[in-house]
Amino acid sequence: MQAVQENRAPVIAVGSGAFENILLCDGLLQLGRKHIVEQEESLGGSGLNYTLRLLAAGREVLPILPVGNDPLGQLIRESILAAAEKVPGPKRLKKFLAPRQFFVPNVRTPRSTILVNQLQTTVFSEKFVEGKSFRRHLEKRFQDIEERLGITPGAVMIGHIYSDKSNGHPHVPGECTRYIIDRWQGKAPIFLNLGHSQIELGIEFWEDAFQQATVIQMNIWEYKNLMKKEERLPSLREIIDWFTDRKINGVISMGRFGALGTYGDGKDGLIYGQSLLPPERVMDTTGAGDAFAAGLAAALTGKKGFTFPDFHNAMAEAGIWASFACTTYGGSGSCPDGPALETFLRKIGGDYLTPVRIIKKESAGPMLDMMDLLYR
Repeated sequence: MQAVQENRAPVIAVGSGAFENILLCDGLLQLGRKHIVEQEESLGGSGLNYTLRLLAAGREVLPILPVGNDPLGQLIRESILAAAEKVPGPKRLKKFLAPRQFFVPNVRTPRSTILVNQLQTTVFSEKFVEGKSFRRHLEKRFQDIEERLGITPGAVMIGHIYSDKSNGHPHVPGECTRYIIDRWQGKAPIFLNLGHSQIELGIEFWEDAFQQATVIQMNIWEYKNLMKKEERLPSLREIIDWFTDRKINGVISMGRFGALGTYGDGKDGLIYGQSLLPPERVMDTTGAGDAFAAGLAAALTGKKGFTFPDFHNAMAEAGIWASFACTTYGGSGSCPDGPALETFLRKIGGDYLTPVRIIKKESAGPMLDMMDLLYR
């Protein structure tokens, strides 16, 4: 497996954090019927998933999560502190995680219920409204990072931010994500992975933000819903053309069918990473996209102007992180360190670059059309 590049600057991770109750239903799910299930508890949410996976891999992370000072928020903070013990010199991170600074005032930590049934995952999330608290919290945290700690981050990761939803006064749609991008653009690579609260605002709302970000990553359904016009969903070809026409770097994840990467204007080709796992090894896909995003950021941290080969190698690295995530339940139930990822790769019998191919954009049409048939 590729050695993660040596830039050790911390990664800022902004996104959701939640307590997860996972229901494992082996039989055919029928509404209105009683089901006997196994239950597991875990922690998840994009921001927390990024944080715990990067810390396990030895990366210093500065998490900014919309969690409150309640029993679940305290559990999340304790899990981060425990993971931080694996990072060299954790004193700075522990200072950043001090309770008075870490918890968001007037916020209750959310819960999610995840139903896993016959390799399909359904997530039930609480309605979560933060008011203006999280926007003010972001500003204070960024001041701590730059002024009190004197840190220039190696990367900034943005996941699902609930308060970007259009909820009426006093909310400003997309305010937090736009503020983060404006604050760090030009200072560090920005990795953007929108959630449903942001996606519902539409592609025209986000186009300028996408052009400021370093890499955009979402799954194919999220892209289709983001770019739909009058309920018409775009084809995979149209999504890719949108990115290459604007020279925006993007990753389109497609579950067990792998991921497609676009770089710049697409003249170097599309990067197609096939799934490393056979279907029978997949336990739960929850958090696999977040694991991919964390692996991508780990490989590209500190590289504001990376090359096509850099992106190719980073997608290969990220694919291993995502494949491992599919062998465990929950968003961050088991986060591997470097040796564990090496062992995992040996067990599934692969060179990390083997499943990653470069496909010329002009000859990719039949493959893209076939994939589109699976997502209608």
